[in-house]
Amino acid sequence: MNTEDFQFFLRVAELGSISQAAKHANIAVSVASQRIQRLEHHLSLRLFYRTTRKLRLTEEAKTLIAHGQPLLESFQILTENLKHRDQQLVGNINLTAPASFGVQILVKVIAEFLKQHPALSINLDLNDQNVDLIAQGMDIAIRIGKLQDSSLIAKPLCINQRLLCASPEYLEQYGTPQHIEDLARHRCIIQRHQKGITDTWNFIDPLKRDKLLNIHVKGHFITNAGEGVRQAALAGLGISNHSFWHVHDDLMTERLIHVLPEFTVEPTSIYAVVPDRKLMPNKVKVLIEYLQEYFKNFNK
Repeated sequence: MNTEDFQFFLRVAELGSISQAAKHANIAVSVASQRIQRLEHHLSLRLFYRTTRKLRLTEEAKTLIAHGQPLLESFQILTENLKHRDQQLVGNINLTAPASFGVQILVKVIAEFLKQHPALSINLDLNDQNVDLIAQGMDIAIRIGKLQDSSLIAKPLCINQRLLCASPEYLEQYGTPQHIEDLARHRCIIQRHQKGITDTWNFIDPLKRDKLLNIHVKGHFITNAGEGVRQAALAGLGISNHSFWHVHDDLMTERLIHVLPEFTVEPTSIYAVVPDRKLMPNKVKVLIEYLQEYFKNFNK
């Protein structure tokens, strides 16, 4: 089957008009009709019901689009990967990541990657709320935390260690909690996500490592941004629950103090997430492999 005929069929189906598709392809309407007829003959299928005013897809054509279009995209990616496997990476990669992680960690990693692949461009979207990869045209998303069930494919990068901390000023005014149950009486800084606020903090049970201790917390400051949580903690607004990488420098300079160090906050994970494709563009595959190699030593 001529893949160009199939691609043209998809364009006709999208526009609902052979003449409009012919105009987009800069070919004569007669040539466009021949392409559709040739594809129908090859498949022994009728693809359109034709009237003087419009085209209507047959049920067989709808099935062909639903199952054939993903196969065509995979074939195109495969041939592109084979064509460029020994060549330098070119083109653009659209990448989205949480804002704090992107600024503090990811930009430096991307900079090193781009130095190795100077013909490549990366468009980095920094967003603490999960964007729709397909709707926003994203090739990769960096996600931190527990992933929701979806058709997306997740590539683990590393464990994301977490801890509690607060400013010296807060601890001086309100005291230092001695047990996780004391958190219910403290001001805690709460982050709001797309699914709601995270007002339950989970800890590894020191007696049963496979069990979690769930503590409900409350406070007077809620924000949807991780950096907002950090800045609020630095300003003395309460106890915060952070990724270790986010507050490492603050702990070293004692602007923030590790609270309840004997209790382990439930860790999360960092993932590279891609749309559900059996084959991904080589440039995306290479970047993910680079990220996986880099983050092997992230917690060491």
